[in-house]
Amino acid sequence: MSINLKKKTTVSTLVLALGLLILALLSYSLTTGKFGFFLDDWYITWTYRTFGVEKFAEFFKSDRPLFSYVYYVFIPLFKDSVIGWQLFAIFTKWLAALSLWALLNLLLPKKKGICYAIAALFLVFPGFKFHYFVVMYAQNYAIFAIYILSFIFTVLAVKYPKYRVLFIVLGMICQFIGIAPMELYYGLDLLRPLVIFIVLSQEPAKLKTTLRKTFLHWLPYLAVFVGFTWFRLAFSHLYSYQVGFFEQLFAAPLETLMDIVHRIMSGLQEASLSVWVELFGLFSSGENFKRLLIVLLLVLLGFAASYVLISKASKQEKDENNKHFAFWMMGIGIFAILVGMIPMIIGGFEIGLDFHWTRFMLPLSIGSALLVSGFSELMFFNKRAKIVLLALLIAFSIGANYTNGKTYEKVWEEQKHFFAQLTWRAPHIKPNTVLISTLLPFDLYFSGPSLTAPLNMTYAPDLRENPVPYQFVLVSSPQIETMPDLVPNQVINRTQRVFQFIGNTSDMLVVYAPEQACMKIISPETNPLIFKGDRYFSKWRAIIPLSNLALIDTKAKPAELPERFFDQVSTNDWCYYYQVASREEQNKDWEAVISVYQQAEALGYQPADNSEWLPLINAYLKTGNRKQALDLSETLRIDNRFTRYGLCALWENQHFLNAAREQERLEKQLFLWKCE
Repeated sequence: MSINLKKKTTVSTLVLALGLLILALLSYSLTTGKFGFFLDDWYITWTYRTFGVEKFAEFFKSDRPLFSYVYYVFIPLFKDSVIGWQLFAIFTKWLAALSLWALLNLLLPKKKGICYAIAALFLVFPGFKFHYFVVMYAQNYAIFAIYILSFIFTVLAVKYPKYRVLFIVLGMICQFIGIAPMELYYGLDLLRPLVIFIVLSQEPAKLKTTLRKTFLHWLPYLAVFVGFTWFRLAFSHLYSYQVGFFEQLFAAPLETLMDIVHRIMSGLQEASLSVWVELFGLFSSGENFKRLLIVLLLVLLGFAASYVLISKASKQEKDENNKHFAFWMMGIGIFAILVGMIPMIIGGFEIGLDFHWTRFMLPLSIGSALLVSGFSELMFFNKRAKIVLLALLIAFSIGANYTNGKTYEKVWEEQKHFFAQLTWRAPHIKPNTVLISTLLPFDLYFSGPSLTAPLNMTYAPDLRENPVPYQFVLVSSPQIETMPDLVPNQVINRTQRVFQFIGNTSDMLVVYAPEQACMKIISPETNPLIFKGDRYFSKWRAIIPLSNLALIDTKAKPAELPERFFDQVSTNDWCYYYQVASREEQNKDWEAVISVYQQAEALGYQPADNSEWLPLINAYLKTGNRKQALDLSETLRIDNRFTRYGLCALWENQHFLNAAREQERLEKQLFLWKCE
C-alpha cells in the first residue's frame, strides 16, 4: 500500500514538473528560432569566436571578475548557437522554477497548491522583459536555480541534523555561486534567516529559543554573506559598478534618503501591483488580428493548463480562508521585494517596467509571486475561485511574454534588414573604419559595442586577433566619452572589453537609418539642415563632414551576412534596389542607376520615402534628361527635409537655357521647395 502511494506521489510530482515545463514552453518557445542575438549577447559570442573561452577572464576583469568562471562552464556548451542558447534559457528558467517549487514544498507541506502556483507565477513572471537576451540570462537563470538550491540545503540542514554538516557545506557553496559572480540576487540572502525561522517554527518551542536557534543555523551563511560584502567593498576597484551609496549619503544625506525612499516605493509599486495591472491591456495593444488570435489561444491554453495543474497540486487541500496565513505570505512577499531591491538601490539604479529597468525585476519575481498568491488567499474562501484567479494571472502572463517575444522578433528583423542593406550598399569597407550615427530605430535592444560584433563578423569573418578592423559608434550613447573630438584627422584608440580598435576620425562612414525608409550612408556634402529639429542636430552637424565614401569599395565582392546568425536574406525588397542604385550613383554609372530603378519598377517596388527618388533624378540630370528629371521632381511630395534639401542640392545650379517653359517650372519648384 505504501509502495503504491509512494509510486503515485512520484508520478504526480513528475506530471507537475512537466506541467511547469509546458507553461515555460507556452510562454517562451513560440518565438524560439525566429531571431538571433541582442545587446551583450553579440559581443559575448564574438569574443568566443575570435579569442576562445580563455579571453573571458579579461572580458570581465573590470566588470565582474568572478563572472568569467560562469562563462568558462556554459559558453563551451552552446558556443555561438542561437537556437542552443534560446532552448537553454527556457530550460534554466524551468530549473529555477523547479527549485523554487521544491523549496516552497519543504516550507509549506500542507499548501501544495499555492506552492505550485507561486512557482508557476515566478516561471512566467511578465515584469522581466530581458528573457530573450538568452546568452546573458540563460546563465543568470542557472545561477538563480543554484542559489535557490542553497536555500533548500539550508532547510535540509535544519530538518536532518545527521547530515547537517554536509548540507551546510553544500548550501554555502550554492550561496556563494548565487551571490558572488554577480550581485543581482545578493539582497535575497536576507530571506535566509526567515526561511530558517519558518522551518524551526514547525516544532513546539518558545519564541526566544526559536530565534536563538535561527541565528545559530544562520551563522555559516551569514559568514559567506558578510565575507562577500567585505570583498565587494574592499575590492570595488575591480568592478565597473561602484558602490558610491555611502559617499552620497554623507555628502547629501537628506537628498540621498529621499531619493532612496522614492526608488523603493516606486519599485515596490511596479513589482507588486503595476506588473499585474499591466496584463489587463494585453488585448488593447493594437496588434493585427492574427497576433491577437494567437495571444487569445495562448491565454486559453495557459489558463486550462494552469487550472488543471494547480488543481492537481492542491487535490487534498480543503476550502479555507486563513487570513493569518494570507497576511503572513503577503508580508513575506513584500519583504522579499524590498530586500531584492538592495543591490539596485545601492547601485543607484531605477526599478520598474520601463524597458531598461525590467532587467532588475528578475530578483523581485519571487516576492511578487508570493504577494499576489497571498492576495488570492485573502480574497477568496472558495478554493476554485483562488485557482481561477491564479490561473488567469499565469495565462495572461504567458500571453504577455509571447507579445514581448514578438517585439524582439520585429526588432531583430529591423537589425537584420539594416545589415543586409549595408552589404548591398557597401560590398567592402576599408579596414580601420568607423560607422557612426546618433540613434537607430532598434538601438533600445542594441548598443554601439554590440553592433560592432555583427559588423566585424560580416566584413572580417576570419578575424582572430586585435586590433579589430571596424567599429560602430552611436554618438548619443556613452561611447562618445571615449572618442576624440569629432574633427578631422584625430586618432581613435578605443578598447571595449577585450577588443581594441585603432582608427581616425577622417575614416568614418556616417549612417542614417530612418524608421520608415531605407538605410542611407550620408555624403559629406549633405546639408546638415536635413536634421534640423532632431534632438541630436548638433551631433549630426559635427559628423556629416567626416563621412568618407571613398572607404567603400563598390567593385569588391559583396560581403555576406553570416547565415549562421541571420539566415538567408531576401533581395525581394525595394531597399535592395535603392542601395544598389546608390552604389552605382557613387560609381557615377548613371545608366546603371536608371536601369536599377527600371528593374524595381518592373517588379512593382516603390519607395516609402520620396527622398529615395533622388539618385534617379541625379542620374537623369547627369545623362542630360533634365525634362524627365523635372517631371519626376514635380510629382514628389515633400515629406521630409531629406527630400526637400536633396532636391534643392540637385536643382539649384541647373538651368533650361533654351526652354523658357521648363525654366519657369523649375523656378516655381525652387520657390515651393523653399530652397535657401
